[in-house]
Amino acid sequence: MLEFLAASLKNGSNVERMSKTLILTGPTATGKTGLALEMLRQHDGHIEIINADSMLVYRGMDIGTAKPSATDLREIPHHLVDIRNPDEPFTAGDFYRLVNAALLEIHARGNRALIVGGTSFYLKALLFGLWEGPGTSPEIRSELELFSNEELYSELAGTDSVSATRIGRSDRYRLVRALEIICLSGKTPTELENQIPKAADPRFELWIIDRDGSELEPRILSRTRQMLDDGLIDEVKKLSQDYPRARALNAVGYAEVLRHLRDELPEGRKIKPGLPGLIDEITLSTRQLVKSQRTWFRGFSKRVEARQFVLDRDHSLAITEFQKFYSV
Repeated sequence: MLEFLAASLKNGSNVERMSKTLILTGPTATGKTGLALEMLRQHDGHIEIINADSMLVYRGMDIGTAKPSATDLREIPHHLVDIRNPDEPFTAGDFYRLVNAALLEIHARGNRALIVGGTSFYLKALLFGLWEGPGTSPEIRSELELFSNEELYSELAGTDSVSATRIGRSDRYRLVRALEIICLSGKTPTELENQIPKAADPRFELWIIDRDGSELEPRILSRTRQMLDDGLIDEVKKLSQDYPRARALNAVGYAEVLRHLRDELPEGRKIKPGLPGLIDEITLSTRQLVKSQRTWFRGFSKRVEARQFVLDRDHSLAITEFQKFYSV
């Protein structure tokens, strides 16, 4: 169904006539999913959720992603959840096409959509579109695979420092792809990206949810402990057996559990033995992720108008404004 709708979108279906759609986003652990579910349960209209979290698309990655429960998924229609195996690719281009297809499907039923999630490159693609990159070249990739991550990063930094900074030294897949693009097109990813529209898609309104540090820190620790109590270690064991090469297992929470299972210690610092050390590692990585997400959202909100809500202070206001938004 989604493939058909995606084709109709490409052929010129008039998506512009749809009612405006809200995007509810913000750093991890701020409570976006819980707030979204509460909003929908208090609303009389027919609203369906479209996921914008890169990890929720993967089957079997439930505990470590704080995926909505089976009850929540049955009660409220969700799109782009559990649509890939962890070792299958899912790109920003896939997200862009499937979101637009889902919007057509939802509106065709007389319903409206709420997009929930905080994956930056998904949101950027949705609001500003995609640039056309070249295909892949097995020959070029095989040559690039001979180099270390540090060598790949240095090569990219010398040609496209913006992309290098955004990708970082550890994401080998994206480093290889960026250099492959340069080899095939003669242009850097940044040059290609600068070709996309500067104005945000007017079909969407962006709300950014956050919390004060005094609230978020305990939430991160509590969430980490709860995930481990719920069986995160067993989930990672099964996933690593079923999908040993899955890049998705590099996500925060999963990567730390894998290192714990392999008894791999971080370089340059000591950690507590056993579960206390694992809890410290996951919470540290989560805090670092939140910091980078906040930095990205600050920059992004300069490009697109966004409303800011700080929970729990603005909880009631967010509920009220949501009701107003979807009553139009």
